[in-house]
Amino acid sequence: MALVIYDIPFHADIAGLWHVHVNGVPTENFGRRVDAIAYAMHQSKLAGAQRGIQVLVSVEGADGIWREFESTAKRPITELR
Repeated sequence: MALVIYDIPFHADIAGLWHVHVNGVPTENFGRRVDAIAYAMHQSKLAGAQRGIQVLVSVEGADGIWREFESTAKRPITELR
C-alpha cells in the first residue's frame, strides 16, 4: 500500500506563505493556513478514494507537535487560524 503524506507547518515562511508538502516535496503555496489545510484535506480525500493508497494530512500545532489526520477527518476547518 502506498502512503501519501500532506504536511502543513504552523508558521508561514518569510514571504507569509504556507507551503503544502507532499511526501516532503513542496507542491502548493497559500496565503492563509486554513486554505493550505483545506487544500490538503480535499486532495487527500481524492487520493484516498483510490485503492491501495493511504493518505495522511500532518498539521503542525502551535506547540510544535505534528498531528496526523486521515482523509476521512470530518471537523470543519473554516474556523482554524
